[in-house]
Amino acid sequence: MIKKISYIIFIFIFSSSIQAQYKISYRLGLGMGFTKPDNFNLSLSSIELSKIGSTWFPLHHDLSINIYPSLRIGYKKLSTKLLTYNRSSNNYILPIVFHGINIESFFTFRNRFEINFGLSPMLGSAKFINNKLTVTDEKLGVEGKTTAEIKNSTLGFYSSIGLRMYLMSFLSIDSSVGYIYAKFDEKWKSKANENPISGSIDMTKPFFQVSAVIGW
Repeated sequence: MIKKISYIIFIFIFSSSIQAQYKISYRLGLGMGFTKPDNFNLSLSSIELSKIGSTWFPLHHDLSINIYPSLRIGYKKLSTKLLTYNRSSNNYILPIVFHGINIESFFTFRNRFEINFGLSPMLGSAKFINNKLTVTDEKLGVEGKTTAEIKNSTLGFYSSIGLRMYLMSFLSIDSSVGYIYAKFDEKWKSKANENPISGSIDMTKPFFQVSAVIGW
């Protein structure tokens, strides 16, 4: 009987709608953003590489802590390292990563819903990379793998407005629309400090994201 009561209490706690914000929450999902890589693509064309796309789909995640009843702060990251849509010919890809501090204010209504407003100063990095190059030792006739890479960095800013719906006491879904302000300049760097590729990539475009949130 005691076990049955304990089981019912457990189910009730973890299936009821939450009445207050999570103290700590982890958010994971998929985003969609846009770029303007025209100048970069001109440089790629000059060395007979195909153009990269103007859309990117980063995985995003953040960990936040409530520091005030209507304010939370945490760490946010957007990354296409695992899911790279921007591809060129000859196995070249362009992973883009942004990470920084995320500050959100919010208010709830009807117990299950939340509107939030986010601001995030972020550091961005981009790599045009090919890690599938094959080199041959002419003396021994042995083939091996090597990597070609150029990189760039920028400072950016992200702002958003989102809607969250609580499904259970520990689980909710979250969607938002926002704007990224960032631009990678023409100075791409390599280990040899010489490369035939230049051209800016403008990231100042709208950004959308959908995610699941686990909180406690």
